[in-house]
Amino acid sequence: MTQPTPQQEPLWRRYQEPDDRGLIDDVCDGLRLITEPGPDDPGQILALAIVGAEAAEGLAAALEDEWALYTPQQAAVTASALFAQIAAAGAALEKLSDCLDVMAGRGEITASDYDGAGEAERLCTAQTVLGAAGQEAFGAIDAHDCDEAVDILATTPYTGPLPVSTHETFVQLAGLLGESAKLIPGCRPPAEAVSPARDYEDGCGCRIELTDRDSIVWDFHRSDGTWYFMPLADATLSGRPLAGKELSMTQACPHPQHLALLVQQTLSAAEA
Repeated sequence: MTQPTPQQEPLWRRYQEPDDRGLIDDVCDGLRLITEPGPDDPGQILALAIVGAEAAEGLAAALEDEWALYTPQQAAVTASALFAQIAAAGAALEKLSDCLDVMAGRGEITASDYDGAGEAERLCTAQTVLGAAGQEAFGAIDAHDCDEAVDILATTPYTGPLPVSTHETFVQLAGLLGESAKLIPGCRPPAEAVSPARDYEDGCGCRIELTDRDSIVWDFHRSDGTWYFMPLADATLSGRPLAGKELSMTQACPHPQHLALLVQQTLSAAEA
């Protein structure tokens, strides 16, 4: 007999970050301290529930931004993870209902009973809501349809101008910033010898000098896994002190238009 093909892991489990910043591991490490050995007490269960809610709410808010995602492939990974969250939430709600039965079995709470009165009837209502919500979450997920949607997103052609190295990022950014920006070459040759980890940390060695409307020159470069925007003067002509800025963007190869917007916003804030 032909053996069935092992089911492939969902896309979100197979995803690998294109750079070496290890952001996913950094974010998930605290959770894995609990989930990998398994929770040992109710406090850890509550922590998992609350962190999950914060993550879901934060994601929903973040996706409102125009630059939340760059490619259909990133949307595919996000959708794959969200489908898993919905299914897991449905299972968790049903198991939560079971937890109440266990407490009742220990004689520590009133056993739920539709035909009962007072607390027994109230608990039955709560369990019914938990079970129904869990089943509704499961019903919202059709594994075949979800897999198909993720596959469509993952294979949708993308023709955007995403750079593949910090050097390409600098070149494209300088072109977008216009005449006020000057690319200062500083690559460490050969470019191919720069590892992803080194490129993420310190970039290619290039930088951009950007002149603002007050003729102050700012130096834009990458170091320590961060984009820095530093003035090449201590103060303006009027004596106002100047200070360097760190961009909130940490990705080494962001969409150049997104990075240009952040640079312009940082420059406007520095001029204010």
